[in-house]
Amino acid sequence: MKVKGLLVAAAAAMLCFGAQNASAIEAPNHEGDFSLNAHVGFLPGVGANISGDYVLVNSWWKGHFTIGGFLGFNRDDDEYHYADWKYERIYSNFSIMARATYGLNITDKFEVHAGAATGPCFRSWKYEWHGHDHAWYTDDKDKETVLDWAGIAGCRFFVTDNLALSAELNYSAYMSYLNLGVSFKF
Repeated sequence: MKVKGLLVAAAAAMLCFGAQNASAIEAPNHEGDFSLNAHVGFLPGVGANISGDYVLVNSWWKGHFTIGGFLGFNRDDDEYHYADWKYERIYSNFSIMARATYGLNITDKFEVHAGAATGPCFRSWKYEWHGHDHAWYTDDKDKETVLDWAGIAGCRFFVTDNLALSAELNYSAYMSYLNLGVSFKF
């Protein structure tokens, strides 16, 4: 987990420091602009999420501050083998989080952002052991609700004025780390 956190922090730092040294940072998004993001998530497992970002302030340095929400689902199936035994763990996570980001328009087509999110995560999982031609379980199915949190570093490349290709690294306790998709600006 520490390595993934360091990678996300390094990516966010590169985006922020690179933006400070850019010779021509474009004007920030307008107050009241809204972006709707739809992503497919990878690592661990697969997932999907949608998020929204509302520009609340556009007068902090050269960027814009957004508030919004995140709704995501993730499923992973881990399998391990030892001698004649197989251990399988299947888990599903569903998170609803509030999020805040700070974004910079590097060019009129390329925007970078970093931020944080937090909220409840509804988790369920199942453990299963197989061996010697039979299966047995220690946990048939278990459920819990926990507090999820995420550090976010992302970018958007606008192919039109209102449609962008989007990517986010989401260092979350329970959601997918790598998210790729599209963003619609209203």
